Amino acid sequence: MKRFVDVGELDQRIQLYQIVYEEDELGQQVKKRVHMGDAWAKVSNLHGSEYYTAFAAKIEREVSFVIRYHPDMDETTEIEFRGNVYSISYIDNVKYGNRYMEIKAQTKK
Repeated sequence: MKRFVDVGELDQRIQLYQIVYEEDELGQQVKKRVHMGDAWAKVSNLHGSEYYTAFAAKIEREVSFVIRYHPDMDETTEIEFRGNVYSISYIDNVKYGNRYMEIKAQTKK
């Protein structure tokens, strides 16, 4: 049986942040990043048809992250990798197996 990813390919460390809104002392909503934890990831730039689709949509730096399944992640989660913050555009629970997630994300401006 062919594996989706070899565990040894998860060789890059990323940080996961959940975005929450809290009220400040003036009663205004303030955005706060809460660290959910770190994860080992396989990180790759898009290539082939994925690259051209992203280019046509004017997405400059879309990246694919593959990590072990993390049930608390959704499209509001932010990823920090090598000093860049990425917003998630799509999460694929690979084969609905709850083992790996493939995440498409783009750099935040």
